[in-house]
Amino acid sequence: MFFKESEEEVYLSIDIFSKYNMQDIAYFDIETTGFDKENDKIILISLGHFLENGKFIVKQYFNETALQEEQILSRFCDDLNNMKIWCSYNGIAFDEPFIRERLTRNKIWTKLPSNHIDLYRHIRPYYKQLGINRCNLKSVEKYVGIERKDKIDGGLSIELYNEYIKTRDEKIKKKILLHNYEDVLNLPKIFNILNKIDNDKSIIREDAVTEKQVRFLNYLLKKNKIVLNNEVERISKRAASRMIDSILKGNKDVEELHNIMKNSY
Repeated sequence: MFFKESEEEVYLSIDIFSKYNMQDIAYFDIETTGFDKENDKIILISLGHFLENGKFIVKQYFNETALQEEQILSRFCDDLNNMKIWCSYNGIAFDEPFIRERLTRNKIWTKLPSNHIDLYRHIRPYYKQLGINRCNLKSVEKYVGIERKDKIDGGLSIELYNEYIKTRDEKIKKKILLHNYEDVLNLPKIFNILNKIDNDKSIIREDAVTEKQVRFLNYLLKKNKIVLNNEVERISKRAASRMIDSILKGNKDVEELHNIMKNSY
């Protein structure tokens, strides 16, 4: 297993850093040999987090021989250190279930973070209004002014890895590492977009709740004396329908209702 640790300056406003408790978040991304989590393997994991001095550190675990998946997963889990929050870009759909499956296959039993901030799911309902052409990571990065050194994509990294296994060319290895490194390094900077969405009430999600749903939902909340921290005006139609149905069935559990709202992304 190849391990690399790098330290960087990541410039964010104190307000954003504090608002999203960014010092408590583990930022991560993976590269794999394919998209089948049952049969393909993880070839690289990058894990980033802020140090007490404000610096951002990225740890990379690289599967050099295609037979070291258990080693990189074990080291990654040790360094994750029972953190309660992790952050990715589209990781709820891909990275997290892939990691969970590969942990099971390698008989590694560990407790992963319970809260997953998937930046893709937060931005997707708003990206057109924000003027972002596509909702892929590189388009979102350009929107916040990020210029990458890396020039490849995740699909190409699979081909490059297969070539590296055959040739052991260090230049190829560095390309793969750089791609995954920048995927993680840039995640904290994307919180600038979340902050803009949160603060600008004129930015309405594409699948926004209807006025009729808002009126009825507020009526039900008031009638049942349910107080929520989040604004129901910012949720999706689907989440509103689920909340209304849940309350009508007698559910007054604030935590459950908050989970419905959170999962509206």
